[in-house]
Amino acid sequence: MTDINIEIFKRYQPKRKLEIIESLTEKELLNLKESTVIRIVKETGTFNYGSKRNKHLNISHERRKGNDWNSTFDGIDYSRGRIFVELYLQYENTDTSIFEYWYRFLQPGEYKGQYGGSDRMGNPRTYYFTYYESDKAKCIKSILLEYIYRKYADKLV
Repeated sequence: MTDINIEIFKRYQPKRKLEIIESLTEKELLNLKESTVIRIVKETGTFNYGSKRNKHLNISHERRKGNDWNSTFDGIDYSRGRIFVELYLQYENTDTSIFEYWYRFLQPGEYKGQYGGSDRMGNPRTYYFTYYESDKAKCIKSILLEYIYRKYADKLV
């Protein structure tokens, strides 16, 4: 079993790291630790909101994954020592981004989220979305791939 928390930072060629990421199973992807994500965001993220500590890692459009229904995984924020997942939701007339704690999003089992908004007539409405373990694994894979493509952009040409 491959421990991605160690393998991602080893001194391999970038193409070898991509091969390792592509060969990971769902269970191995879900073992990604918060400390690994913090390091990834610190190394390849951009500064957030004029702050010198808060960083954001935006996932490129070609690597964005989601629940294949009504939301996509857009990025990760590291703010005040905590990791947040940015999810983009799309319903009727509602297009919005919400932030969820990393640990809450990656708890074992499915993640059931909700967003309180209004429908097109202005009536209050609650919108729901679900991420199964397979969806979460795809999101984690997109984080790892984004890290490799950003960090080693000059070597992957």
